[in-house]
Amino acid sequence: MMDGHEYNYQEKSKELEWFLETLEKNFQVKVGLEDVGVEATMLSVDEVDKSYVPFELFTDVPETFLYEIMVVDDHKTNEWIGAVAFYPNSPEWCLQLILKNRKLEIRKLLPVVK
Repeated sequence: MMDGHEYNYQEKSKELEWFLETLEKNFQVKVGLEDVGVEATMLSVDEVDKSYVPFELFTDVPETFLYEIMVVDDHKTNEWIGAVAFYPNSPEWCLQLILKNRKLEIRKLLPVVK
């Protein structure tokens, strides 16, 4: 992953596969792989809207999270944003988010595997 740089995948990553499958299964939105913009970025907890991240559910909140952010517009001009958060220095997901037109649709905290 490239920190803070936008790029498009030539093949599906695990994160991109989750995003596309969740859009189709939960919202009946089918989009092509080539239509999704992807960015990896490191954000401190102060840079993230508190309504998106359930900090009260984390037993140990790190100062920063790594985010894989995916963005696509559907055929009805809705903007969909998917985000997968990782603890720093961990390949495991700890949070999944889906937003539609900047409104939170899905927020799922995941247990961290040690």
